[in-house]
Amino acid sequence: MAHITHLATAVPAFRHSQDQLYRMLYGQTAEAAKIERIFARSAIATRHTVLPDLAFLLTNPSTQARNALYVQEAHKLAAEAIRRCLARAQVSASSIDSLVVVSCTGYEIPGLDLTLAKAFGMRPDLKRSCILGMGCYAAFPGLARARDAVMARRGRAMVVAVELCSLHYQLDASPDNVVSSALFADGAAAVILEAEGGLEVLDAETLTHYDTVDHMAFSMSDHGFRMHLSSYVPTVLATNVAGLLDGMLARNGLRVDQIRHWGIHPGGRKILDHLQQALGLSDAQLASSRRILRDYGNMSSPTVLFVLEDLLASAQPKPGEHAVLMAFGPGLTMEACLLRWNKSMQAPSRLTN
Repeated sequence: MAHITHLATAVPAFRHSQDQLYRMLYGQTAEAAKIERIFARSAIATRHTVLPDLAFLLTNPSTQARNALYVQEAHKLAAEAIRRCLARAQVSASSIDSLVVVSCTGYEIPGLDLTLAKAFGMRPDLKRSCILGMGCYAAFPGLARARDAVMARRGRAMVVAVELCSLHYQLDASPDNVVSSALFADGAAAVILEAEGGLEVLDAETLTHYDTVDHMAFSMSDHGFRMHLSSYVPTVLATNVAGLLDGMLARNGLRVDQIRHWGIHPGGRKILDHLQQALGLSDAQLASSRRILRDYGNMSSPTVLFVLEDLLASAQPKPGEHAVLMAFGPGLTMEACLLRWNKSMQAPSRLTN
């Protein structure tokens, strides 16, 4: 089996309150009062971005300019997450056998997998993969790729998820732009998987609803990526969550009410509200998800790993207890994995950030 043994996260230095972001983006628009209410009801207090004051966005920069900044800053942020993870694990970069990099907010060739491997002096026989364009659930395909590598070769694999969503905030006050600008932020996470010790990855499940492909999308324009988010997303997820989880849990002799710990991707306040009701979860079971939403917003693919780090630090799970991680994104696609705490798992005493 494969086990998550170490995890670390990183955010940019620039931390903005929700009110500051609203004022910088939309404070002078005709719809300012309505937009302010949307930002205020998001359940988000602060977010981090690579942009100190969003002045870059006020020029309505081209996609080329935004991507150039992504190439520069995504490498820095991902590298910080890797450094922290290696330090927490007390291992060298040369001990990593497989590297999987996940992102959807920028693009370059050679990719981050190569530039990061070179920067850290990883071995030339390193197995590298890039997972692009899968959005908020992409950490799960990344973990699956790393899990396969560990189980096949019993080596040490690392998954790195990094997103700079703030580079694609749009200034025109369409509903899609306002909602996405009120939710998304920047962050990175790195996780190490090994054959023994730590948090055992028992099982995983995927469920895609092909008739809802248009409910969540990221399209390229001349001035950045534009997000589309249907208001039906929370309902679709809540209606279908049993179909995602029941088979996976049954294969492992478990039911929903036997899972004590939950790490649900905080895609937004309404998504968490709907899933909490559908699954019959307590406020305590969603505390980590809501805390990450409040303090960091939705950072796309690394967010669920932030939730897992918070869960490890705050819940202090006992050996043998189970957890379910869950995220969702374009498709609509829902991903989940079943974890079990091992007695040798060293829970972080605090969050990385």
